[in-house]
Amino acid sequence: MDLKDRLLTQGFDTIDIFLIDDEKNQTTVSNISLHKVTDLEYKLYLEPESVEYYLDHENPYFTATQEEPDKEPIGVKGYILEW
Repeated sequence: MDLKDRLLTQGFDTIDIFLIDDEKNQTTVSNISLHKVTDLEYKLYLEPESVEYYLDHENPYFTATQEEPDKEPIGVKGYILEW
């Protein structure tokens, strides 16, 4: 099951994702409507096989390897912020 489907299964609908990479850089990807996005891993430049889920925590998050074009792969932690 991919990230979008797992989030929908957990009851999320519209979210923000707060990403922190291994170098402590922070980015917020806001206003993601899960019913409209087709490939959340692609939108966030995540390697699909690297995604690990921690959605049953008080502050749900995932970890993954992010591979942006023309950059070295880097580990990220993405916190799910619901609004």
